[in-house]
Amino acid sequence: MLVPNVFIWSFTAVLLSIGMAGCASAPHSHAAPGSGGQNSNPSMPGAKRHAVAQVPPYPIKKPLIATVLGTPKKLQADLPSDVNFSIRTLNPLVNRKTPPTLRYARPLKYLLAAQDHPAPLAFVIAGTGDSARSSKCVLLSRVLYQVGYSVACLPSPTSVTFMLGAATHPVPGRMPADVHDLYRLMKIVRDDLSGTLDITGYSLTGWSLGATQAAFLAHYDASRHVFNFQHVLLLNPAVSVWASVGRMDTLIKKNLPGGYSALPEFLAQVLGNIQQSQSSDQPLQFSQDTLFQAYQKGTFNHKQIGAIVGLAFRLSLADMAYAADVMTHSDVIVPKNVSPGAYDSLGTYFARSFRMTFASYIDQLLLPYWNRDGRHLSRSRLIAEDDLHQIAPFLAADKNIAVFTNADDPILDTDEVGFLRSTFGKRARIRPYGGHMGNLDYKKTIHAIQDYFSP
Repeated sequence: MLVPNVFIWSFTAVLLSIGMAGCASAPHSHAAPGSGGQNSNPSMPGAKRHAVAQVPPYPIKKPLIATVLGTPKKLQADLPSDVNFSIRTLNPLVNRKTPPTLRYARPLKYLLAAQDHPAPLAFVIAGTGDSARSSKCVLLSRVLYQVGYSVACLPSPTSVTFMLGAATHPVPGRMPADVHDLYRLMKIVRDDLSGTLDITGYSLTGWSLGATQAAFLAHYDASRHVFNFQHVLLLNPAVSVWASVGRMDTLIKKNLPGGYSALPEFLAQVLGNIQQSQSSDQPLQFSQDTLFQAYQKGTFNHKQIGAIVGLAFRLSLADMAYAADVMTHSDVIVPKNVSPGAYDSLGTYFARSFRMTFASYIDQLLLPYWNRDGRHLSRSRLIAEDDLHQIAPFLAADKNIAVFTNADDPILDTDEVGFLRSTFGKRARIRPYGGHMGNLDYKKTIHAIQDYFSP
C-alpha cells in the first residue's frame, strides 16, 4: 500500500485482521490455503448442506458493529481444508510502464481453486480495493469448491494490481470501462485454464462493489454469450455505487472529524482499548473473536466503530487515487514534474490521498480523465452508469441471477433495499441483520450460497 507511516501500517493491519467486509480486507494478505475448517468431500456438486435449523440467529443487531466484528467463530461454517489452491500469474493485458512506487502491485495474478475432475468454473469478483488473495476470495473459493466448483477469484478493478496490469483506463470508477476490462480478464483466465481444467460451465459471484460489477457483467454477457452464466449471485451489492461511497465519506466526517491529523491519536486509542480488554499477561492479538470480546466488554463506542468502517474505505480510496494520479500524471496528488522513487518518503502524498473524498475523486481525477482531449462526460451520466436501476429490467427477467444482502447494510438506504426486493422478488434473500458483509461466513449464509450454486 501507499503508506509511509508506521501508525498507518499498524492501523491497516487492524483493519485487515478484522476481515472488513468487502472494504479493505487483506489486500496483501497471504491466507494459508490449508488453514481452518473441517475436511469434507468437494466432489459432490449436487450435495445440499447439512441442516442448520438449530443454528442460533446472527447475534449482532447494530450494522456498523456487524460490519467490523463479522461472525463469532462458533457461528461460522465449517469449510474444507484440502482445497487445491494456487496463485496464477498472467502477462499484462496492457502495455504500461510501472511507476517505481507501485512495483509492489506487479504482476497481475488471480487465485485458483481447481477441482481434479470435470467441473463448472465460478468467477469471483473481489470487493473495493481487494486483490485476488484477499481473505474473502479465499473464503468464497472454499465455499464453492466444497460443492464441486473450480473457482477463479479476480482482483477488483479498484486494486492497484488491476489498474497496472488489466485496466485500459487506469482511473477506476466508470462502470462500462471497468466491466469491459473485467470481461476481457475473464476471457484471458478462461484461455489460461483451457489446457489445465475440464470446464463444464460458468457461474459468477462477487461481493460489495464486485457484486455490482457482477450484475453488469451478466448483462454484458447476455448479448455476447461467451460464458452464458448458469448462476449469478450478488453478495451485498451497492445499488448506486456513488451513493454508497458517499455514505462512507459521511462516516469519516461524523466519526473522525480531524481526518488525517486525527489518525495517530485514534489508532493509539483503539489499540489501547483492545489491550485493556485482554489479560495483562497476554500479548496483544487481533482477530474477530478478540474484537468481539472487547466490544462485549464495552471497549469500543459507536463513534469508534463508525470511524473504523469509514477508514477502511478511505484507505482503499487513498491507494486507488494515488495510483491513478501517478499513472496518468494528473497533477492532483503528485506534481507532474515529480517522479517518486521506490524508497522516497510519500508522507505528503499519502496525506493528500487520504484527504480526498470519493466526491473529490470524481471531480478531480475521474471526470477530468474522461473529459480530456475535448470529450464530455457529465457527472450525472457517470453516476447513472454505476447504478443498478440502469439494468433493472434485465435483473428482474433473468431467473439465473439472485441477490443476498442485509436490510441494515450501511451502504444501502431503505429505498435501495426496497429496489432489490421488488426487482429480484423470490430471488432476493435479505436478512434483517448483518451490516455490510458481516454475516458472510455465518453458517446459514454459507449454506444458502451453496444451495443456490448446487444444480
